[in-house]
Amino acid sequence: MQPMIWVLAVIKGISYGLFLGLVSFGPTFFALMKVGIQGGKNAGLRMALGIFLSDLVVALACFFGLSGLFTTEVFQVVFSGVAASGIVFIGVKGIVVGYKKFLVNVQKPINQKTNLFQGFLVNLLNPFVLLLWVGILGAITVGHNVSEHGKYTILVEMLSILLTIFSLDMAKVYLSDYIGKKLNYRIYFFVNRYIGWILIGIGLFYFYHFTKLLYAWFT
Repeated sequence: MQPMIWVLAVIKGISYGLFLGLVSFGPTFFALMKVGIQGGKNAGLRMALGIFLSDLVVALACFFGLSGLFTTEVFQVVFSGVAASGIVFIGVKGIVVGYKKFLVNVQKPINQKTNLFQGFLVNLLNPFVLLLWVGILGAITVGHNVSEHGKYTILVEMLSILLTIFSLDMAKVYLSDYIGKKLNYRIYFFVNRYIGWILIGIGLFYFYHFTKLLYAWFT
């Protein structure tokens, strides 16, 4: 195996990762910014790690042959419905809390395990993450042979994408931590509600996607 093939796989992976990381504004982006503002760098980095692990699980599942399952009608209908409900629930939680309750919550110490699990769950609840990795796997296999060495270069490219996205997420954490230090509680309260409404909007879009799949399934 020529070293140049490995280098090209890494470069292509970084390019894909930069594009995806810079244009991605799904629920994980807003949830990550929210946690970074509220809990600072450590909380945000734990959540970013949860997002990375979630992406890693989905990417490896696609790599080892589960991409066919993710594109079946039954899986997409069920998963879209669950994902839409979960994202809307998270958004509603953010907007129904009153200011006094918000002050109590924001001053509580943040559970380390909660940040990690929240990042993993919010990212996994995005049905487009599954379809995204199915598409990515299809795109990066173009030009690779199906030999054992070809599979290794595909895996290297996927890992390069994941690590690049993770690096960008860490940069977002440092940015949100910086913004958080400039905000007082009153402003952050309204930022929190704003992010909650955005998550509800994303969840409703997922519900729309769910109803379209459901309609197509029964017709």
